[in-house]
Amino acid sequence: MKFRQFPNSLLLLALLLVPAPAFGWGAEGHEIAAAVALGELTQPARRQVSELLGSEAMLVQMSNWADEIKDRRRDTARWHFVDIPLHAAGFVPQRDCAGGDCVVAQIQADMGALRDKRLDKQTRAQALLFLIHFVADVNQPLHAEDDDDKGGNEVRVHIGRERANLHRVWDVDVVEALGFNPQGVAADIERGITPGQRQAWARGTPADWANEAHAIARDQIYPPLGGARELRLPRDYAWREAPLARLQLARAGVRLAWLLNTSLK
Repeated sequence: MKFRQFPNSLLLLALLLVPAPAFGWGAEGHEIAAAVALGELTQPARRQVSELLGSEAMLVQMSNWADEIKDRRRDTARWHFVDIPLHAAGFVPQRDCAGGDCVVAQIQADMGALRDKRLDKQTRAQALLFLIHFVADVNQPLHAEDDDDKGGNEVRVHIGRERANLHRVWDVDVVEALGFNPQGVAADIERGITPGQRQAWARGTPADWANEAHAIARDQIYPPLGGARELRLPRDYAWREAPLARLQLARAGVRLAWLLNTSLK
C-alpha cells in the first residue's frame, strides 16, 4: 500500500464560549492559518480588526471560536464543510450546498455581513470570527469531500498504538508534524511564501478553494487507501503528509488576509 480584552459589544460572544472538541484543522491548525493571515494584513485592516475584536491579536486567539460554540449553536454545524462527492468533478451548489448550508455559502454570507457597515458592531464581529475559521476549513481537504464516510470520520485508522479516524489524523496529527508552536510554525510558513504564490492564492472564490481542496482529497489522499474503511497507516504517515498540510494552511492564511484587506479598507 502506498502512502506517502473584549469590547462591550463582544462580551456576549465571550460568554458563549464553552469547552468543545476540536474540529476543522484542530486548534493548532486554525491558529497557524490565522497567524499567517495576521502577518499579511494591511494597516487599515489591522485597525478594523482591532476595533471589532478588541485587539488584532484576537484574530488568532479567537480562531477556534466557531468550533467552541457548536454545542450551543447546532445550526452552525454544517457551515464548516461542504460534502462534494469524492469522485465528482467539483462543487455543484444545488447538490452540495442546499439552502446555503455549507462552508462555501457561509464564507460568502459572512463577507457580506462584514462589509455592511450599517450592521451593528457585534453582528459584524461575529461574521469576522466565523470568517476567520471558515476560510481555514474550506482549505482542509477532508472538509471538501465525502466518500459516504462523513469526510473521513468513518475511516478507522491505526498508527502505531494510536487508534483514530482519517479526519482526525488530518485535523491534528498531520498539523502537529509541522511543530507544536503555532506562532513559530506560522512564522516559518510565512517566510517561505513567495511573491508569486501570494499573487496566485489571493484570488478566486470560496467555491474555487473548495474545488482545489476537494481535488487534493480525491487525487492524493484517498487513492492510497484503496477504499478501505479500516486500515493501518505507516508510523511516519503524518510526517509524510505534513508538507501538504503546510501548503493548505499557507493558502488559507493568504486568502483570509486578502478577503480582510479588500473588505476592511
